[in-house]
Amino acid sequence: MRAKNAGRAASVTNGRYLVPVVRSTFRILEELSRSGGLNLNEITVRTRVPKSTVFRILSTLHHLGYVLRDEGSRSYAISPNLADLANDTASAEALRHTALPHMLGLRDEFGETVNLGHLQLDKVIYLEVVPSEYALRLNEKPGAKVWAHASALGKCILADAPLEVVAGILDHRKLPALTPHTITDAGEFRRELRRVKERGYAFDREETTLLATCVAAPIRDAQGRAIAAMSISGPCSRFNPRRDKRVVEGLLRAADAISQQCNRRPEMSVARPKTRASSLMKVGFSH
Repeated sequence: MRAKNAGRAASVTNGRYLVPVVRSTFRILEELSRSGGLNLNEITVRTRVPKSTVFRILSTLHHLGYVLRDEGSRSYAISPNLADLANDTASAEALRHTALPHMLGLRDEFGETVNLGHLQLDKVIYLEVVPSEYALRLNEKPGAKVWAHASALGKCILADAPLEVVAGILDHRKLPALTPHTITDAGEFRRELRRVKERGYAFDREETTLLATCVAAPIRDAQGRAIAAMSISGPCSRFNPRRDKRVVEGLLRAADAISQQCNRRPEMSVARPKTRASSLMKVGFSH
């Protein structure tokens, strides 16, 4: 087995399993990173990749929003979206590391599952989950996704999100109903977001899963915008945060403490929700 693994590693090192178009893509990105704006001919000469291949790769990267194109000079440049891939990962890990002790404290105090999530388009991604120790419990896994409009986490973040982010979720589409209690009317959901913003926290009243309830509080950046949210969830049979002020107060205290700690970490400065278009360069380049 050891010899087989060594042989496989050697094959990879020798380039046997390399994909030529992926290698060419990174040659192009590396050259753009070093040189800034370059036109098609300049990229072809510098990378020694065939011109037709360079054109197809650039067209694909431009379509995906990772390369910008200046229509006047016909030059290309790397989009900020490419940097966001790395920055978002660093921000999420810093947030998770900061929040985890507080999440453990909330789980131990109230006995229910504690979740941490951030917004990605129209869904919330769980960054961390501290499960309840009860046999009957709600237990999502890190990396899982839930519809933002149906979750307390999503409501908290969307209540502070730019109007175009909310409009992108609500306009020209139907909100899927996960249970009979899910809010599916755009007007009613906007009213729900106003209520969340006024009181500073959100509820999920069996809107994601029947017989389960949840309360969430936002985690804010230095400008007061929600960059993520933390929630406590449990079965309706034993957990009712609407009637237990201790749960809401404890959650708000923990979320505020996490916000203050995160705002002292420079890697957290890029984690707020945004649309793809808002991160593109506005002058000269199009997407």
